[in-house]
Amino acid sequence: MQIVKMLKQNHVFMSGVYKVFSGLSLFVTIRILMQYLGVENYGFWVLVFTLFQLVLLMDFGIQSALKTKIPFLMHQNNLKLLASYIKSTYKTSAYIAIAIFIFFSIVVSVFDIKTLFNIKNFSSNFISKLFLLNIGFFCLTFVANIHKSLFVSFLQGKYSEQSIAVNQIGFLLLTAFLFFCFPNVEPTHKLIALSVCNGLMSVAVNIAYTTFFFKLNPIDFKISEKTPAKFLNEIIAMGMQFMFIQVGMVFIFSSDGYIIANAFSTEEVSVYEIVSKIYQFPLLILFAAFSPLWSVFANLYLQKNQKSILKSFRKFNFVFVGLILLAAAGSFFVPWIVSMWIQEPIDIPKYFVLFLTIQTLLRI
Repeated sequence: MQIVKMLKQNHVFMSGVYKVFSGLSLFVTIRILMQYLGVENYGFWVLVFTLFQLVLLMDFGIQSALKTKIPFLMHQNNLKLLASYIKSTYKTSAYIAIAIFIFFSIVVSVFDIKTLFNIKNFSSNFISKLFLLNIGFFCLTFVANIHKSLFVSFLQGKYSEQSIAVNQIGFLLLTAFLFFCFPNVEPTHKLIALSVCNGLMSVAVNIAYTTFFFKLNPIDFKISEKTPAKFLNEIIAMGMQFMFIQVGMVFIFSSDGYIIANAFSTEEVSVYEIVSKIYQFPLLILFAAFSPLWSVFANLYLQKNQKSILKSFRKFNFVFVGLILLAAAGSFFVPWIVSMWIQEPIDIPKYFVLFLTIQTLLRI
C-alpha cells in the first residue's frame, strides 16, 4: 500500500500512466472514426483536427515561459508578482486567440481550401464553415488550456496529463455514441457533429481543470501588483525564443498531412496518419515523462542542485535505449498491427515503415 501511495504521488510516473490511457483511447477513437467516416473523409478530418495542434503552438512561447518563470518566482516567494504574471498570461492569451481567429478567418475566405488540399467530397462553402467552426473551438481551448502549464509550473504535472486523458476518453465516448446511434447520416452532418463534440468536450474539461487548479492552489489576485516592464521584457524575450522552436516544430512535425493532401489526396493522408500514430505511442510516453520535469529542472537549477539534474539525465539515457529498441523491434509488426487495429484494407507503401522507424529513432 505504501508503494502504491508513493507511485500515485510521483508526478513523472503518473504522467506516464495517464499518457498510456490517452494513447489507448486515441487508438480506439481512430478505429471508430475510420469506420464512421471512411478512409477518404477521415483524411479530411485529420486535416481539420491538425489545426488544433497548430493553434495551441501559436502562443508566442507564453506557456513555455510560464513553466520556466513561475518556479523562479516561487523560489523568491514573490506572490504578488506571481499573481500578476498569471493574470497577464490569461489576458495576453485571450488577445492572441482573437488574433488567431481573425487570421484564420481571412485565410479561409481568401484561399480555396478545397482545391489546395484536393478535398473531393464536399463543397468549398462547407469546408470553409467546418474549418471556422473548429478554429472557434480551438481558440477557446487555447485560453482554457493554460492550466496545463500552470500545473507543471507548480510541480503538479500529473494533473496536466490527467486532463488530457479525461478529454480523450470523453471524446472517445462521444464518438462511440455517434457511431452507434447515428451511423447513416450524411458525411457533412457527421463531421459537424464530431467537431461540436470534440470542441465542447475540450472546452468543458479545460475549464473544469482550470477551476480545480485554482482550488488546489489558491492565489489572491487582489494583492497582485502591476507587472514591471523589465520583467515583461524578459518574458517576451524568452517567449520569442520558444516561439522560434515552436514554429520549427509546426513545420517539421505538423505539416505532413497538408503536404500529402496537396500532392496526392486526403485518402493518402489517412494512410500516413494511421501508420505514424503507431510510432507516436513511445513518443507520447516520453513527452509525458518530460513534461512535469520542465519546472522540476528549473527548480533544481535555482537550488544549484547539479547532482540531481545529472542523476535524472543518466536515468533517461537508459529510457532512450529502451525506446530505441522498442521502436526498432516493433517495426516488423506494424503491418500486422494496422490490419488488426483498423480492419480496413490499407495499402502501406513499400519502405514507408522503415522510413518512419528511422524518423522516430532520430526524434528520440
